[in-house]
Amino acid sequence: MVVDPVETNAQLARDARLDFPILSDPDLHTIDAYGLRHRDGHDGHDIALSASVLVDAGGIVRWTHVTPNLRVRPLPATILAAVDTLAVRAP
Repeated sequence: MVVDPVETNAQLARDARLDFPILSDPDLHTIDAYGLRHRDGHDGHDIALSASVLVDAGGIVRWTHVTPNLRVRPLPATILAAVDTLAVRAP
């Protein structure tokens, strides 16, 4: 989710050949709901912090990785380990 307009995100998704939409949140309502506002994050404007969130089938957030540096991402192995913990919890 980003603060960019819907059409900007749609064009990025097309250009990058993504098979999913990018959530546009220019008023930062959802970003604030998740506590992900990065104040003055880009050219003095508030943006979303870089975040990866793992939500279970019941809609419960089970794992997060948040960083102010958009170049810092969790390793795939780290994400897969978090997914594996959900499988252990499943009935």
